Amino acid sequence: MKILGIIAEYNPFHMGHKYQIKKAKELSGADYVVAIMSGNYVQRGAPAVFEKSIRTRMALNGGIDAVFEIPSFFSGASAADFARYGISLLDILGVDYISFGAENNDYDLLCSVAAILSGKEIEISIKKYLASGLNYAKARHSAIIDNLKSKSISLQQIMQIEDILSSPNNILAIEYLKNIKLIKSNIKPVIISRNGSTYHEKNIEEDKFASATAIRNALYRGKKDIFDNISGGIPLENTDILKSSKPIFEDDFLFTVQRNIYDKLYKREDLCAYCDVSDELKNTINKSINEIKSRSFEDFILSLKSKNFTYTRISRAIFHILLNHKKKTLEELKSQPDMAAYPLLLGFKKASSNLLSELKIRSKKPFISKTGSAKELLCESALKLFENNIYSDFLYNSIYFEKYGEILDNPYRRKIVIL
Repeated sequence: MKILGIIAEYNPFHMGHKYQIKKAKELSGADYVVAIMSGNYVQRGAPAVFEKSIRTRMALNGGIDAVFEIPSFFSGASAADFARYGISLLDILGVDYISFGAENNDYDLLCSVAAILSGKEIEISIKKYLASGLNYAKARHSAIIDNLKSKSISLQQIMQIEDILSSPNNILAIEYLKNIKLIKSNIKPVIISRNGSTYHEKNIEEDKFASATAIRNALYRGKKDIFDNISGGIPLENTDILKSSKPIFEDDFLFTVQRNIYDKLYKREDLCAYCDVSDELKNTINKSINEIKSRSFEDFILSLKSKNFTYTRISRAIFHILLNHKKKTLEELKSQPDMAAYPLLLGFKKASSNLLSELKIRSKKPFISKTGSAKELLCESALKLFENNIYSDFLYNSIYFEKYGEILDNPYRRKIVIL
């Protein structure tokens, strides 16, 4: 049996995702596809537009055979930690291949950057640029280019790599390749050239696969003809799910986020204890929080923005504070031999039951399918991660209830999605 793995957010699942699954199966000859999917929070520092059981159902409809969860601690982490957790979990499950998209699918070029980022000397160079006042993305970019120039790589190749570093999908692709190498995994990469709108494209373009960003924006605008506008971006089999599902956006979290920060400051907590929060960002929050009059989550983040921090970095940090993601806990989890603490099954197809039987044989760790069994199966650090994710889900559910007056499934009693 050949098993292909995909690390994804499916926020929401769209035609580009369906294309990737079909193309990756063709290239790899895989029999089954496993998705490692973000739970109720995503990597750009935001709530998922639909809660995880809805997105799981969409993924299963779109060609995925089984879905496992990335907990909020890592689904909302930096590209490096997001990728490391995903690769670790795929390795634990024993998949044969990983497929991911990239604007540039030149395997050798991507591997050359991944090799640089795997070396210890690059961290020293990045820290030097950080100390000069650059944000992390620019510091990493400069450190990589310096390293390439020292190796007498041609100007044309450097220009190609500079182009690679400008795309979020390419950055994740490099991180996947880096982490496959670091943990000495036998997983084989299957790189799919991105087809359709660019990652950041905010509008649905005719005759192109719509980006998740464009679909979310259409949902956010909420016009009467919304489903006509986005139907081309969503697989036909998911249209009814989309029409019956109710979205959640960053704005819905705005006052909860601000109230949480006020609460932590009132208790004299050091915000620097939380992931992605630096001294500079902490000081900015302390100085600005009483003056902020935001009408939207975007306004709130922009009020904290400076040249040293990207919008996404600040948004991630704010959600780390909200969800109690502390640096100390992150380091504990990263120090474990397997960074992925547990495979938590979100859903599967009945027709793919052979896949689950095979994965249970291959997996280095037992599946968690019933939340009540977690205490028996998990070590202390893994249980801490699991319980934090339960807390994060309860918070998501409470925001949903405040907005719609409807109760989502209790995270302790959630049901696996079976199609």
